[in-house]
Amino acid sequence: MRRGFLGGTFNPPHLGHVQAAAEAAKELELDALYLIPAGIPPHKELPEGGATGEQRLEMTRLAFDGIPGLQVLDWELRRKGKSYTADTVEALRTEDPEGELWMLCGTDMFETLPDWRRGDWLMRTLRVAPYPRKAGEEERIDALAEAYRREFGTTIRRIGVQPLEVSSTSLRVLLRKGKGAALLPKEVYRFILKNRLYDVRPEPDALWELARPWYKKSRIPHVLGCRETAVNLAERWGADTLDAENAAILHDITKKMPVEEQLQYCEKRGNINFSYRPEYEEALHAFSGAAAAALEFGVSPEVESAVRWHTTGRADMSLLEKIIWLADYIEPNRTTPGVDEIRRLAESDLDEALRRALESSLRHLEENGRTPHPATREALAFLCRGEVDS
Repeated sequence: MRRGFLGGTFNPPHLGHVQAAAEAAKELELDALYLIPAGIPPHKELPEGGATGEQRLEMTRLAFDGIPGLQVLDWELRRKGKSYTADTVEALRTEDPEGELWMLCGTDMFETLPDWRRGDWLMRTLRVAPYPRKAGEEERIDALAEAYRREFGTTIRRIGVQPLEVSSTSLRVLLRKGKGAALLPKEVYRFILKNRLYDVRPEPDALWELARPWYKKSRIPHVLGCRETAVNLAERWGADTLDAENAAILHDITKKMPVEEQLQYCEKRGNINFSYRPEYEEALHAFSGAAAAALEFGVSPEVESAVRWHTTGRADMSLLEKIIWLADYIEPNRTTPGVDEIRRLAESDLDEALRRALESSLRHLEENGRTPHPATREALAFLCRGEVDS
């Protein structure tokens, strides 16, 4: 039997790992390929506050799903102490002493392989399939391979994968900046967002790809209009444009859900200030949407709050909350009477634009015999007098 394995912290697993594994399985004609997340790596410290071992294991399963013959093993996570490759190789060889066993590794690991614990034994026992991590490393790999063959007699075959210049370390930095989604399998990125790993900030285009199925087709133009308007207002008034864009993308995320499902999100989140009454049903999606934004997409408290109050408003709104409320009201597809004047005003006096929009919204509700949510009156009162009437 011809088997291969790829170890690592997978913190997180990225497309560089996936491409190398898929190409190795093909070129080496492997019967089985094992992905083995390290428990305690001997060569580096795991960053504090990062993904747990179980989370890294689950991300690895998600990342490599679909490659024929692939299995994710939790051996090193269950093993006490540091995760030495030699111990894993011993266990793998016990299962099939006569079969071929190939170790996949990037250039950096390949360079130091003889220095590992029982490195001499590993070099004489394993077949090694190195792959380049960066462009131009092929010659370095080939030179090392020749030296290893002479010294240890190691069977080596370089994998012809196109390098994807990314490391898990650099990727974690990108995720904190709202970037890096394109370097991850989609389901891994979704998992990172949902579990708010690595202090991730959603990348707007990737977030929209995940959020779009939540919307009815007829609502998409409004959401995109709100997204554009929110970014423009954030740039004009000095708010965080990434937070504004993400809040706009998610602001109506639960609008097509039945009431029962929306209430379940509110209950699951547990901190949503919304006592449901049928006359306030049109505001429910804002509160359930905030819950979904936090639970499903791992947004920051600031974004969650902006989604929560985008329909009703509230007293003493934050800058981001004002921007999302107004973006929802004045986005280009809106044709409410007087909206053009409020659009112009939003460029020069944000609070006055908000005040007029709130007045217009209340007037429209009353003229149509609908009951405004109390928070809307409180928002207007605060803007008019600086405080809510006691």
